[in-house]
Amino acid sequence: MIVKGYRGSMEIDEIKSLAEKGIYVFNSKCIAGKEHLEYAYMKAKEAFERKENIAKSFHIEIMLILTGRRQINQALKLAGMDDAEAFGAIAEKDFELGYERDDSVLECTMEKIKYLGIEADIGDKTCELAFENSALLKLER
Repeated sequence: MIVKGYRGSMEIDEIKSLAEKGIYVFNSKCIAGKEHLEYAYMKAKEAFERKENIAKSFHIEIMLILTGRRQINQALKLAGMDDAEAFGAIAEKDFELGYERDDSVLECTMEKIKYLGIEADIGDKTCELAFENSALLKLER
């Protein structure tokens, strides 16, 4: 799995074009670490393989898991690029995008945890709450 962080934002047409090539991009505000995005990708892949997916689109399924939301419109609002200043991208094969590379935008922060609507105190385990939030979606299926 290849995960990269970038500065900037992109339009929906470019996002769709990249998704057709197997490159999926998400607002960095909802990515609580590289492992969080990898986890969402793998869980979406498993959901499609088991035919347990909520969304028809693989890209949207990743968004649902990444944000821990069951409603597509809520996941799009959080993981979409409308108010993005940076984004994370994931693919199974290496890729290059024409944006400023900055993997620090993938790091977990308290602001991201709050952005995802997770109540937490500052501590070593805070970023693990993003995984738990994503895992709860599976229980709700």
